[in-house]
Parts: sequence; structure tokens; C-alpha cells
Amino acid sequence: MNVRRVACAFLLLTAIAPLSARAEDRNDGALWIVNQIGVPLSERFAVHMMVQNRWVENIDTYQRTVLRPWLSFDWTDRVELAVGYDRHEFENPFNAYEDRAWQRIAYNHPLGDAKLLTHLWMEQRIFQGTDSVANRARFMFGVSHPLPLDFGMVVRNEFFVDLHGTSIVRRAGLGEDQLYAGINHPLGRWATVDLGYLMNYLDRKGPDQFNHAVLIGLSFKTPEIGDWF
Repeated sequence: MNVRRVACAFLLLTAIAPLSARAEDRNDGALWIVNQIGVPLSERFAVHMMVQNRWVENIDTYQRTVLRPWLSFDWTDRVELAVGYDRHEFENPFNAYEDRAWQRIAYNHPLGDAKLLTHLWMEQRIFQGTDSVANRARFMFGVSHPLPLDFGMVVRNEFFVDLHGTSIVRRAGLGEDQLYAGINHPLGRWATVDLGYLMNYLDRKGPDQFNHAVLIGLSFKTPEIGDWF
């Protein structure tokens, strides 16, 4: 059995449900710009910071800024643990904010030249003007593969599952899905650029929302902090 083909087929199957859009569903173009930096504290610990900017409604409207600091720990060569915080500052369709505490366990497994990527991500979401906590689980499956000329390819799909309803989250179940396919390339020793397509499905009370986004990313990794001095 070709494990790589099975993994790719699974990714395709997981995307079928949100991609089966109805005629009344809304489809818009979008742009996501994602910049992040990682600073190793030791051989296994590192701190990270990400800034994300999103434009929606066919890139005519700036929607939100996301700030995400987190701490990661390489438990083994294949397992990473992380804890972090998100601040979502919304400008459209109204001014608001959302805070999220989160915990993640990620696992990767070699598949020949490729690599299987998975994670389980738990979020505790607090919305402006409410005192209830909305718990959500995120499940991601993906595959990365090297390409010629030092390029790399990534295909991944992530489900966002609301665990219960609140005054903001209308019900338990699948509330969002993100399907991503892109390429990356190193820029020297410490930086990597990413370019890809991201389909962001959002379960709405009325017609569902499909944002078809161009994602542009730039990632930096510094030397271990002990080597700075």
C-alpha cells in the first residue's frame, strides 16, 4: 500500500463536504498576509510571534488583525507541544475583538521523501461583551513534500469543531474549515517565503461563506538566544 497516496486521498475526501457549495452560498476573494518569527531558547524550547492581516470581500475590505504569541516544546523529533494566545481585532463588519487561549499537540511522520503533518488544537474563546467561554477543537491533517530547486509543497486541511453553543456560537459542530495548498522557498539561512491558496469555509446562519484567499507568508527563525551574546 502506498502510504503517500492514501494520505493524499484522505486529504481530498476531507475537503469534499465544505467544497460542495450550494448556489445560494457566498463566495468572495480574500488576501491573507502572515508574518512570523521563531526564537529558540534552547535545543527544545522556542518562543514565537505571528502577525496576520486579512482582507475579504474580493480584497476590498480589511477585516482583521491577528496577534499570536506562543511557546513551543519539541518533546521528540516528531512530537511538538505548544501553548499560546490569540488576539483577533476585527474592523469589519463591525469593530470588536476576540481573545483565545490555546493548547496544541502536533505530530509529523515521514512518508518517504514526504511528511505527514497532523495536530490537535484546543481553543478557549472569549468574545467582547460576553463572560462565557466557547471551547473549540481544531483537527489538521496535511502532507509536505520537497520539490526541485529547493522548493517545498504543502497541502493541508483543518476542521474547526465547536464543542457547544454560546450566545455567540450558535451551535455545536463544524463551524469552519481551512483547506490550503501552497509552495515555500528559503530566503537564505533564516527566512522562508510561502505562497498559496486557502479556501476558508464558514458555517453561517444564512448562506454559508467561502473565502478564496491568496496567502502570502514570511517566516523568520533566529539563532538560539544563547548565541546572541
